[in-house]
Amino acid sequence: MIYSLNLILNNMNKKPLIWGIAGAAGIALVFYSVQALGMQSLSGPYYFFQKNWYFISPLVILFAVQVGLWQRMREAAKIGGKSVAASGGVSTSAMIVCCLHNFTGLLPIIGVSGLVIFFAAYQNYIFLISILFSFAGLVYMIYKYEKIKKHCG
Repeated sequence: MIYSLNLILNNMNKKPLIWGIAGAAGIALVFYSVQALGMQSLSGPYYFFQKNWYFISPLVILFAVQVGLWQRMREAAKIGGKSVAASGGVSTSAMIVCCLHNFTGLLPIIGVSGLVIFFAAYQNYIFLISILFSFAGLVYMIYKYEKIKKHCG
């Protein structure tokens, strides 16, 4: 079992894996930064993650897979002389939108205090919708990857 896993990892192009790991670290850092800024606490995001890990982890993982797949698409397109345009904006936006309720002190100043109540009340639903959109984005990227592979060899 371990031998076959090593064989797969040794024969695999590691660049998409590295990009995926970097993407996961990046989105986690963005999430932490937005949370820390909104909560005005460096430990607050840690406790928030402990409470909501089952929502946050799928978003981070889906984003990481999208980034790795995007890199794989770039490599396949480069071989075929084409270019790839993709974005992780949905996942990033989803993570940030989930955190907006932490900005209760700032949002009334810019005139959107009603959003604080909305995001706080419907945070779990927003998480679920974000996960669904991220998953749909991944399915679309897989579709595009298959298309690129078919056209670029």
